[in-house]
Order: sequence, then C-alpha cells, then structure tokens
Amino acid sequence: MPEDDQILDVINEDIVDDNLPVPTEDQLESAERIIVRLNPPSRTAIAEMIHTKAKTVGGIFAGYAVFWWLTALQVNDEPDFKSIFFGPDFLTITILAPVLIFMGSLLSDISRERGQLFPGLVSGIMFVLSILYTFEPAILGFMGDISTSDAIWKTARLAIMNTTVLFAAKLLIDAWLLGFVKKLMENYPDLELSGSSVESNLVGELSSETEA
Repeated sequence: MPEDDQILDVINEDIVDDNLPVPTEDQLESAERIIVRLNPPSRTAIAEMIHTKAKTVGGIFAGYAVFWWLTALQVNDEPDFKSIFFGPDFLTITILAPVLIFMGSLLSDISRERGQLFPGLVSGIMFVLSILYTFEPAILGFMGDISTSDAIWKTARLAIMNTTVLFAAKLLIDAWLLGFVKKLMENYPDLELSGSSVESNLVGELSSETEA
C-alpha cells in the first residue's frame, strides 16, 4: 500500500541518517582555523568568495602569461646569462623561480593548516632559492660582471613575475581551503557557521565516541 511504502521510506531515511559518519576532529579543527582566518560572513558567502577568488586568479595568470610572453619569450637580443645556482639560463629562471614561489606557497599553507614540519622546511628552501634567482642579476650587475641596465631589467622582470605568482597562489589556496569548508558543510548539514567559528551539534557526539 502507498501509506506503508511511505512509512518504510521514512524508516529507511532515519536509518541512513543514523549511520552517517560524523566529521573527524581534525576536519572540524581545520575548518575552524580556515574560517577564523578567512572570516566568511555567512555560509552562503563562502561560494561567492570562492568564485571571486578563482576569477581573480584566472585574470592574474592570464596577465602573467602575457607579461612573460612579451618580456621573456619574445626578446630576441637578450644577453646571455647563466645562474651560478645549478646553471639555468635566464629563460629557464623565468619559469623556475615563479614555480618555486607557487610550490613554496602551497607547501607553506599545508604546513600551517596541518601543523606539519617537513612541508614548511621545503617551502622555506624554495622561497630562498627563488629570491636568490631573482636578485642574482642585480648583485652581479653591482659587482660589474654584467651591465647594470641588463641586471636591473632582469631582476625587475623576475620580481614582477614572482610577486604576481605569490599573490595568485595565496588567492588560489584560499579558494581551495574555502572549497574544503563548503564541501564539509554540504556533507554535514548540521555543521553551522556562527560569527567567526564553526559550531556543530555533532561535536558532542564526536567527543563521546572519542572518549569511548
């Protein structure tokens, strides 16, 4: 009978709800840290923040690609330059230094959000190496090994590229972290955003299960 089918459906839904896993303590702590740092004003604002940040990153990377194409790839009379740090030429450095900045930013955020030591150490090495690549031409120009104008122009281009990638990486990582919070809230509808902290009526259940 239709009424019996409806009753069975309700019972099945209740059973499914009872068997739903609760978010882990690490997930709740990560979500709280992200929300406290990025401070979305409401649950619905998270999606808009992700969209805005992602759109900005897309525009930044498009501008970066045009700048790199015009000032590095299309320059025919670029004076020869090889770094003393593992020997890459200037064109390779224009790719390598921003990649180091991007990967360093990613590992730095992983270290911060998860409290892990090794990603933080690697990110520090990447940042230092990228800075060395960026300012090496200026230092060599000051020492007279290359012309001053060429040294300043090389360092200026690298500094612009690295700064652009650093800013874009920060926005992209923030969007990814907000995506994690959004997905967590979709998977656990009882998880609510209140002010600058995450509150959930599942926390008590999680704590009791942990103690048990």
